[in-house]
Amino acid sequence: MKKVLALVLALAMALALVACGSNNSTNDTTNNTTNNTANDTANDTADDTGDTAENINATVIWRAFDDQFQSGFRIIMEEEVKNIPGITLDMQDGENDVSKFTNKLEVALTKGANIVALCAPDRECTAELMAKCDADGIPAVFFNMEPMPETMEAYDNIYYVGAPAEESGTMCAQALINYWNENTEIADKNGDGVLQLVILQGEIGQQDVILRTQAYEDALTEAGIEYEILACDTANWDKAQALDKMNTWITAYGIDGIEGVLCNNDGMAMGAVQAALNNGYNQGDPEKFIPIVGIDATVEALQAMKDGSLLGTVLNDRNSQSIAIINVMKAVMAGEEITEEVVGVDCTVDGKYIWVPYVIVDESNLDATLELMLSIE
Repeated sequence: MKKVLALVLALAMALALVACGSNNSTNDTTNNTTNNTANDTANDTADDTGDTAENINATVIWRAFDDQFQSGFRIIMEEEVKNIPGITLDMQDGENDVSKFTNKLEVALTKGANIVALCAPDRECTAELMAKCDADGIPAVFFNMEPMPETMEAYDNIYYVGAPAEESGTMCAQALINYWNENTEIADKNGDGVLQLVILQGEIGQQDVILRTQAYEDALTEAGIEYEILACDTANWDKAQALDKMNTWITAYGIDGIEGVLCNNDGMAMGAVQAALNNGYNQGDPEKFIPIVGIDATVEALQAMKDGSLLGTVLNDRNSQSIAIINVMKAVMAGEEITEEVVGVDCTVDGKYIWVPYVIVDESNLDATLELMLSIE
């Protein structure tokens, strides 16, 4: 096995083991068991020259190559597949454009791809993409953009690999809840006992946006936190748009009027951090700090956590998802049942759905997570 794969797998296992320290004993047992299974499966995969990986000509179409999260994701998958005989991945850039994405799927089907993995630009287009695969009898593994339930039901040979969006929203909110409870005197800047917060969303109507945002509110309510959402608006996953939006809110409510910021991804979280820094906040003085939390565990966000300007983030485990996608494609082509053991990573298999859990990043696993992310970005 090549050194790069060994390093990525080793770091991923170290991250999972460290993260166990903050979970209950049940999670400890589950993670330890799954890590051993993932390691064994990955080794079997790399050495396997049997029928399961023979003559697999797969096309993987990404929403956008220039997206930081997807770029790292693609690198992991490319490195993973190098060690698997008999499987070829043709990586294509969907350019965040439905028509271009659809065209590239049509070309892949015409050229003879015998399975495809698709990260669609939006949820609405997944039905059309599914229909094209169905018409040609080609299995489709969607990832990172979940098709509508009716789309999943309409085709027997369709699967989804991803992380449950509501889980990331809950973890994101929990980081803010912990800060609020542990630092009440300085966190409650106006002393009214109410957490005044703002929310930066991704694309309006997108599934992850809806589920993450609802999970914020559910988690705050369940924790017994009295809160007020001052503003909730889209910044389309974009750092620059988030910076502009945050500047507007700081002008409207005052820098001390915003007691928390929840962001649907790390790009927007870093835009909010920049706005705070520009106003002399989040530079080390606990009295001048706005708790900001994101999702994805990008290198920029993790480094911001280390320097204290970002409160927290949540790891969307691209390493495990990459392994899962490849192993699902192998199993489908071999006619095998999709099980947790076959997928080979910590996951839950629910029919056509393969759920890979998020991991909250805190002081216990920050260094290990950053080391892992630096190795793939």
